[in-house]
Amino acid sequence: MLQLLEESKDDIVAFRLSGDVDKRDYDVMLPILEEKIKQYGKIKVFADVQDVEDLSLRALWDEIRFDFRHAADFKKAAIVGDKKWIDWLTIMASPFTTAKIKYFEPEQRMHAMNWIKSDA
Repeated sequence: MLQLLEESKDDIVAFRLSGDVDKRDYDVMLPILEEKIKQYGKIKVFADVQDVEDLSLRALWDEIRFDFRHAADFKKAAIVGDKKWIDWLTIMASPFTTAKIKYFEPEQRMHAMNWIKSDA
């Protein structure tokens, strides 16, 4: 399930992924990202990934295609989660974008939000 967070303001898109994540979730998220990119040029993304049970391969493929197409449109991405594969995915995505990407443990959520809001 995808939930847009209230911290989504200006050039920041903040969302939480939890439970089952499928193509419908990405069908909601991708237009939001595209609109912010049109409006601001480059955006920052904050993703809080909690207890994701099923990330469908189709949804993952759609996200990867979007990321490659918009690789230069992201300034930063903060990924908060408690699964080691999220950290691995963050490391693997780094060579394909100019964005600064950082992984944070769940207890570092506020630190992650402060980092995404900063211009550093």
